[in-house]
Amino acid sequence: MVFNNLLTLEVLTLLTSLTSASKVEVPYPNQQQIHLHPANGHSHHHHSSNSSPASNQERGSTNSRERSFLPGHRKFDLFENSCPIPSSELVPWPGGLGKESNWTEVPLCTRMPHFTATTGVKNETGINDAFCIFSTKSFQGGRGLSVATKPHIASKIANLPAFKMSAGVDLWKKSYPPFEIKPVPGKGMGVIANRTIFRGERLFAHAAVGIYHNDIFLTRRSKDYRLRNRMMEVGVEQLPEESRRKFHAMIGQKNAHHVVQGQLNVNTFGEDFGGEEHSIIIPETARMNHDCRPNSMYYFDPETLIHYTQAARTINAGEEVTITYIDPLQSREDRQKAITYSWGFQCTCSHCLQPSAYSEASDGRILAINSLVKLLLGETKLKGNTTPSAGEKTKIAELLVDLYEQERLVSHIVDAWMWAAQTHKEAGNSWESLRWTYRSEEGSLIHEGPRNEAATRMGNLVQKISEEVGVDLGYLVEGDEE
Repeated sequence: MVFNNLLTLEVLTLLTSLTSASKVEVPYPNQQQIHLHPANGHSHHHHSSNSSPASNQERGSTNSRERSFLPGHRKFDLFENSCPIPSSELVPWPGGLGKESNWTEVPLCTRMPHFTATTGVKNETGINDAFCIFSTKSFQGGRGLSVATKPHIASKIANLPAFKMSAGVDLWKKSYPPFEIKPVPGKGMGVIANRTIFRGERLFAHAAVGIYHNDIFLTRRSKDYRLRNRMMEVGVEQLPEESRRKFHAMIGQKNAHHVVQGQLNVNTFGEDFGGEEHSIIIPETARMNHDCRPNSMYYFDPETLIHYTQAARTINAGEEVTITYIDPLQSREDRQKAITYSWGFQCTCSHCLQPSAYSEASDGRILAINSLVKLLLGETKLKGNTTPSAGEKTKIAELLVDLYEQERLVSHIVDAWMWAAQTHKEAGNSWESLRWTYRSEEGSLIHEGPRNEAATRMGNLVQKISEEVGVDLGYLVEGDEE
């Protein structure tokens, strides 16, 4: 493990023997103690980029695209009698870097982490760890990575297969990308297709350059606000020059009081690490603008830390490549509120700008989709308090597919396909189930990636149903060729 041998016996003895009101200062190995200057307190006003990626529209984000700023953070005190650490000073990791560390920079923490002689780092309560910034300049062939989280979570991240990869994925090493980054009226920069892009084509594949625990984001009224912001700054400063340049090229949140936090607020994707919510940053994907009916979809590989974006439908040359920052299964009013609240801009996509009569009809279809899903889940019943029969469920699922198509929800339609596959299977309609299962398998691969459980499940179901109907599909293909 990365952290198990970080403390020498001498350092451990020093830590556990503290009883006076003195502050522990552990120097970097073979260096003088480094004192970090507080972050400057100037308030910066900037425009926003995108969160998930974002571009020039503002967003905030926690889970997949929306970040709720937490009003407070539980104080962590390792020693009750120790002096409080100044609000803008980070503490170097005791003992420096371990021999087996995957980090290239000595970690800096908000508090002295809690150690034990047997486990190195201990997290007794789940929330009682210090927050530290862990950075490496060598990650993914020099792309670099900074992780601001709890030590025990950073330890798990450092042992992922991602750290054994010599370099990331280079999609366009042998060909030109099917898009260009160009100015988009009213949006700043955007991703524009320069040829026809077909459904399933991979557009972006970039490793995260930053992973930030969501509890690090505080309001200005919080006691540790400046300290946490300094940690965010250090995370960017410790990246290699190219990644640092890409980070600073992102537009930040309008009227943000802190530049780096403002950029993170509107350019991150929500992901889970160690059972806790984090926000990841991929500067390249931040070029993609929002649309309530996007033409591309993305997923994150938690093993390689690579974020992928793929076309959800055919995209014509000259068309902007977009993603959605929000849950699209909402009314126009709710979508507009979500975008304005989290990113500070008003959505002007074609779906939001359609005439009121069309928008109201769309809202009705969205309401129907959500109601039908509840019916299939068994959360509601039909009129008369009756449960739909197996045959009725297949009709409900097929109606669901039609509604997704009418709403142009191509980036999420795989959910409807899976309902169709499942209900026809339960009704004993093997051939119809096989039809929808094939679609679901392909859709899951595009929308969730090959590691996703849904893609594996659908692939297994294709094989199972084929056996049930007594047909070897591979044999049929060979017979046709003969």
